[in-house]
Amino acid sequence: MSHQHGFSLLELLCVLAILSILAYAGSAQFLTVSQNAKDKSTIKIEMKRLSNALTQARQLAVVSGRASFLCGGVHCDGDWSSGFRLYQIQGVSGAEKKYRHITFNALLDVSWRGFPSQKKQIEFHSNGLSGYQNGTFEFCLGTWQANLILNQSGRFYTSDPQEKNGEAC
Repeated sequence: MSHQHGFSLLELLCVLAILSILAYAGSAQFLTVSQNAKDKSTIKIEMKRLSNALTQARQLAVVSGRASFLCGGVHCDGDWSSGFRLYQIQGVSGAEKKYRHITFNALLDVSWRGFPSQKKQIEFHSNGLSGYQNGTFEFCLGTWQANLILNQSGRFYTSDPQEKNGEAC
């Protein structure tokens, strides 16, 4: 009679249990890293969209010789987290001509801090200046935060997304 070597069912079940515990622990870490990367990317994309709109609003005002407006919110109510609209008031009729309407990612929090404090819209004059409308748009998602700083001359600067030491925004 030959002697056979192998593993018992109990040994195989123990190895499978250990592997499943390791896989579970590793997947939680992987999902956290993946979500952080996605949040950082979302902030960069949405900041770029607002940057492009600010540039377009400024150029539109200079080229057309009329003021252009970038207002916060779907209904220009100052809720910058929901998005923004770019428009101009047309001549004598006073009709609003819309050029751009952007909705932000639903989880993104965008707030205005500056002068004036409850700014509902940014106005660009025909000379390209934004008047005395200077301040900071703060973008916040998950543990990431970044700023877009608008100065009085209508120009802006952006910061790279920074992790807030594991704190949520």
